[in-house]
Amino acid sequence: MTRQRLNLAEDDLTLLAHALDTDAESLRDELERRPWYANDVLRRPEVVDAVLHGVGPEQLTVSPLLFFAVLIHHAADELTGTNWVNEWSGPGCRLPVFDVEPLLEFADEPARLLFTARLLASFAVPEAPPVPADRLDLDELVDWLGAVGPADHIVLLRQLGDLALFQAGVFPDSIGATALSTSQAEHLGRSVRMTDAELDHLTDHGSPTPGLDALETLSSAWYRAAAESSPTAPALLRDVAHRIRAARRFLNYAADRYLYRAPSRWAPGL
Repeated sequence: MTRQRLNLAEDDLTLLAHALDTDAESLRDELERRPWYANDVLRRPEVVDAVLHGVGPEQLTVSPLLFFAVLIHHAADELTGTNWVNEWSGPGCRLPVFDVEPLLEFADEPARLLFTARLLASFAVPEAPPVPADRLDLDELVDWLGAVGPADHIVLLRQLGDLALFQAGVFPDSIGATALSTSQAEHLGRSVRMTDAELDHLTDHGSPTPGLDALETLSSAWYRAAAESSPTAPALLRDVAHRIRAARRFLNYAADRYLYRAPSRWAPGL
């Protein structure tokens, strides 16, 4: 898998350099020379303390990307020390589940961790879609798929996949128990040419988690469609699409354990 570079703002480099007792220029050079070194930096205890628990004025300059990158790597590290996770089973309800291996496998790839961090950061400071639609409305984004050129079509598919995964991963209490209506399932599913059987799965009222199931299925389908729309699309999209349930469960774990308890320490507009 292609190595993912961590492109940080200058203030982020300064904060990291201070935490690591070095200077920003040396750290930047090291990250340029060895991009994989970022995976080690984000896990260092002194970096976790500085970014997630620091109280100095420099905390006001932490970008969403650095904040979530450290949080996600920390979640992955703590996950390796547990034999079970709290699994969503209904609004406000979690049950212990011992099926941790898919989450560990997902979190074992640094590129997936950065993908997850970038996903969260993209909703902390949402990037406008290439069309006049609500970035947080699946139906509005789908409405535009047939009206844009190839480049914007890929962008919209990626944003749809991101939004569905984000909603299922971070807000399961809001959508997990609610099945899609038949009309909404038809509208969203036909955007990626789902069969009648696949559309029926989107409205499975017999599932205890119909909302999560539907959004997982749609997110995976939109990521695959984005990947197949261009030979230059990141292979990571296919990879995450193939592991969409693990991605959603990992986000549930990270959000429940850290995100809802963590104060917002990023600077607005970064």
